[in-house]
Amino acid sequence: GVLATVALPKYQNFIAKAEFVETKMAVGAVKVGVEVCVQTLGVTYANNCVNGRHGIPADIDLLDEDVSDDEVGVTLGGTAPGKSSDVTAGDYFEITATAPKGSRNTGETYTLIGTFNTNDQILWDQGACSKAVLC
Repeated sequence: GVLATVALPKYQNFIAKAEFVETKMAVGAVKVGVEVCVQTLGVTYANNCVNGRHGIPADIDLLDEDVSDDEVGVTLGGTAPGKSSDVTAGDYFEITATAPKGSRNTGETYTLIGTFNTNDQILWDQGACSKAVLC
């Protein structure tokens, strides 16, 4: 009984974390798209690096009726995309992936933030999960 009380929660966390890997990996395509866009257009015009343009995948909104229950939602936001003026140090891209509707982790998110520094480079953070046990 004692073994089950200790081992079962750890096993359940392990299963949830393993399933969440797909959600975490979904930010990769958008991250690469943002980096290629910034390299192609230059930092000054990085405000044109938006969803569905310049090699960046379009948003996948899980509230859309057409999205299947096993599809990971991914959105791009932050202060850089769509900014009305030039991108400068401190502006950032924020990529958020949301676990599929049919997942045991439904609604849980993984967020990755890339901030421009004074050398016109994007520095990506380690990413953060909405539930610590998933990271």
